[in-house]
Amino acid sequence: MATTIPGSALAEWRKHWPLVAATMMGMSLAALLTSVFGVILGPIEREFGWTRAEISSGPAVVSMMGLFLAIPAGHLIDRFGARRCGLVVIACSFASMAAMSAIGNQLWQWWACWAVFGIAGSFTSTVWMAPVSTIFHSGRGMAIALTVSGTGISMTLAPGIAEWFVQHYSWRTGLLALGVMWCAAVLPLVLAFVPNHIAPVEEAEEALAPVQDRNVGLTPREGFASPTLYILFFASLLSAMTGVALILNLVPVLTFTGLTRTEAVTIAGSMGIASIVGRIVGGYLMDRYDVRRLAIGACVVSLGLPLSLLLGAGTFWAAMAGIIAYGLTGGMKMNAIVYLVSTHMGARSFGLFYGVISITTTVAMGIGPLIANHIYDVSKSYTPVIWATVPGFILAGVLFATLGPAPALKARDTP
Repeated sequence: MATTIPGSALAEWRKHWPLVAATMMGMSLAALLTSVFGVILGPIEREFGWTRAEISSGPAVVSMMGLFLAIPAGHLIDRFGARRCGLVVIACSFASMAAMSAIGNQLWQWWACWAVFGIAGSFTSTVWMAPVSTIFHSGRGMAIALTVSGTGISMTLAPGIAEWFVQHYSWRTGLLALGVMWCAAVLPLVLAFVPNHIAPVEEAEEALAPVQDRNVGLTPREGFASPTLYILFFASLLSAMTGVALILNLVPVLTFTGLTRTEAVTIAGSMGIASIVGRIVGGYLMDRYDVRRLAIGACVVSLGLPLSLLLGAGTFWAAMAGIIAYGLTGGMKMNAIVYLVSTHMGARSFGLFYGVISITTTVAMGIGPLIANHIYDVSKSYTPVIWATVPGFILAGVLFATLGPAPALKARDTP
């Protein structure tokens, strides 16, 4: 049985570009809370008197839920499809932000809001990656890149919007307004363009779109016995943990180094633009060059972020350069992981395998900021956190280097 259907990237894009628009906005929604976390951290600290570690325990709840729910979520996506599961993500995302805007000073209420968001987080980003990685083949790299670049939309727009609401109204109003705006944009796109399952192979032939057969790839048993799964898992974990520890706390980290809050918010927004550019360029490169080497290079260039904060502390343009370097290459690592899962493990159980690997992002989102802010609460310094990211990026690059070439995957006659 052939694994792909003859066609071209252009044919894929003509037929399926609305899907990428929808999944890109889905990823933007997924990144919304993390994009504004650093902006609302200070106002929440002042209003409730909580420590930064206590505030960061909210994302840690998402991490704990992801450990238990990410794999079942992957199964549900494979069984019920991306559209139905995507609607669950949208509903839970809005409910969590609306509830968060109304909490009192009880820490359990904060945790409960993040628990609702944790349901959405368990499906993300697998729910948006699965249809794109399965439907696209010749243009898969660019499709993945544009989907993931949705996070850059939130990183570019959300911090400035949140800061405006903080200055003119409150962090509560800002969260509610952001939730309404983003969910209102994502919902109709998902309903209109995200399929529950890919079209049958025969339909794809008629459209001349090279869609990867759903039954091509490793079975769950084969995947969990493969070292590829664990190499990608730990490479993703190190990349995410080191990056999120700084990025989720970017505004307070930058103000700690000596920059003003206005400068910090400006730099945070510039990272979103760099991220979008980097992911699009990365998608172009992934369709033409060795993705493993691109991932290694991205890890090396990402070192520019901690080094700029250490060597140019308090210097606006040094921090800007470091953030742009990380933004241009940080997203490429996520693109590469999605791409490598699809090429090395196939479409048959993509939701399950990428669901396992996506646990790393969920864990990093919770544990990284919690550890970083605990260190700050104890030492009143983010310097140890910045130093700790250096070996993390290096080790992630080493893991990508150990990954072998893509195997010749087989198709099964049974799902």
